[in-house]
Amino acid sequence: MSRFAALDPSGSPMTSSESRFGEMYQDHFRPVHAYCYRRTSSDRAKDAAAETFLTAWRKIDQAPHGSDALPWLYGIARGVVSNAHRSSFRAKRLGQKLASIGPPREDAPDDVIVMRHETSQILSALGDLSSDDQEVLRLSIWEELPGSDLAIALSISEEAARQRLSRAKKRLADSYNRLEATASNGSITVEGGAQ
Repeated sequence: MSRFAALDPSGSPMTSSESRFGEMYQDHFRPVHAYCYRRTSSDRAKDAAAETFLTAWRKIDQAPHGSDALPWLYGIARGVVSNAHRSSFRAKRLGQKLASIGPPREDAPDDVIVMRHETSQILSALGDLSSDDQEVLRLSIWEELPGSDLAIALSISEEAARQRLSRAKKRLADSYNRLEATASNGSITVEGGAQ
């Protein structure tokens, strides 16, 4: 017999999924939390365990019964912990990247104007792309994700990620070239109103 009443805290009847999840949580939270604790920092373990059970709730219809439930939860926790490690690694790498950016260079005013124009054109070209193209370019270029990690982030195969990145780069180049052609056909007004 279940340790849970057939009613939820509001007095409404519990569904079989809710009851099953409640039992799974009651029976397996401690071992899942311990698993997460051994693989993350102590302050991250509770979050990882909670995220594991959130994912389990979303997949409750796929959850195995009986003694297979705990290994299934460990599989979910493994993914959660791996994602946490990747996020932490990317955050550290971004911090290092930002720390390595030195003081601004003393560029000639003409160089600054050209750099600002090019940056503006690149950002405009990027803005003309679909959100999917923008995301794959940002993950690859700014986040410096290699193909395998890009595939994981996009939930697609590595080959599909490579093709998507290649197409996005081509569309970015085409968009940039169109903007440059338009700019070179007209006059470019730079800061201060000079042409």
